[in-house]
Amino acid sequence: MASSGFIELLRLADLAKARATGRHDLDQHQWTGIAFEVAGQQLVAPMGEISEILALPEVVPIPLTKPWLLGVANVRGRLLPLADLAKFLNLHSHERLKKRKVLVIDEDGMFSGILVDQVLGIMQFSENHYQPNVLPENSPFAPYNHGVFVKEGKEWPVMMPSLLFTNADYLNAAVT
Repeated sequence: MASSGFIELLRLADLAKARATGRHDLDQHQWTGIAFEVAGQQLVAPMGEISEILALPEVVPIPLTKPWLLGVANVRGRLLPLADLAKFLNLHSHERLKKRKVLVIDEDGMFSGILVDQVLGIMQFSENHYQPNVLPENSPFAPYNHGVFVKEGKEWPVMMPSLLFTNADYLNAAVT
């Protein structure tokens, strides 16, 4: 069960937290993203790139595909290919499979779900805290990175999930 309703709940929880702590978002130049974790790396994706967040649905495996492609799930009548992002990047997840979440990308005719270890919530950053720094070239996240935001002394690398669709290996999950 999930959907964009889950994202709305995250937004409302953030709003309630802001009110309780007295934080006022007076800065009109806010950037909002979905914070998540994969193999111990905390990242943030632009809100507009994630169409919904799901608990791991029932998955039907597809034979003769690479191990990172878990299979497909029926999400309200649409077949959603599910990729384990940690496995795709040759990393090891720190969470049990059932506890992990799916970030759904539905962009320009491409429909895909990426399995992440956990969703941390919605984060807002002041645009003046953005730095165009990129992750080190040897980071498995580097090809999908688009700078960082710094908040309270912590760097939050920006991951662009849509860039997965530019990777030929991601688009061709068949075993060769």
